[in-house]
Amino acid sequence: MAGCGANSNNTSASSTTAAKAQVRFVEGAPSLEALVGGVPTDIGVTAYLTVNGMTVATSFLYGSRTPFVPVPAGTLSLVALDSSGYAVGPVKTSSALAAGKSYTVILLGAYPNYHALPFEEPASTGDAVVALYEASPSFPSADFGRFTASTGLNKKKLGHAQFGSVVTVSLGKSVSDFGGYVGTGTKPVSRGTVTPVSVNGFDLNNALPFNNAARLSLFVFDPKSGSSIGPVIGSLDQ
Repeated sequence: MAGCGANSNNTSASSTTAAKAQVRFVEGAPSLEALVGGVPTDIGVTAYLTVNGMTVATSFLYGSRTPFVPVPAGTLSLVALDSSGYAVGPVKTSSALAAGKSYTVILLGAYPNYHALPFEEPASTGDAVVALYEASPSFPSADFGRFTASTGLNKKKLGHAQFGSVVTVSLGKSVSDFGGYVGTGTKPVSRGTVTPVSVNGFDLNNALPFNNAARLSLFVFDPKSGSSIGPVIGSLDQ
């Protein structure tokens, strides 16, 4: 009897897990404007994020990203709010998310047209990888590549991505003294280069893999005027 009960509980837990997707959320909109007194006003400095009514980030600034969290599969509803309750959204994902898969959902656009764009996470290959998530409506076609981190030289184009897509390129089993860029050909956009050490200060050799991370993910957004962040940010991912 006890054995049957344990099996039943495990089955229930497995079913619950299978009904969810693993998702991280990224703020790629240069400004989050809500109507305040009838005037579009940027709430991005104090914004937090809810998904399907649950808070997933207590601070959701331009260029920030959350850890991966389990959320119900299907279409998600994102709302960015400030402490006074002024809100951007709800913004629904442009497509439904499948159970058992992992995604990055990027909030982008400008008032009053915001979008929540889901990118299915690339499968792990066991190699060191550089990836580009193209999430810039104003720069909808971008090249990306590598360079020597210690000198900033030897730029080499590796791939190309269209808006709404994520493209990965293998770098072999391991690399060091490595950086990635986003731009046109071998010319990066302004603030368009990223090194692993700029993402994780312990990766002093700019190496991949590093700990559990084998992928340098590059995200390109529309630039935020006056900001020193973006339009390209990086993440070290598995």
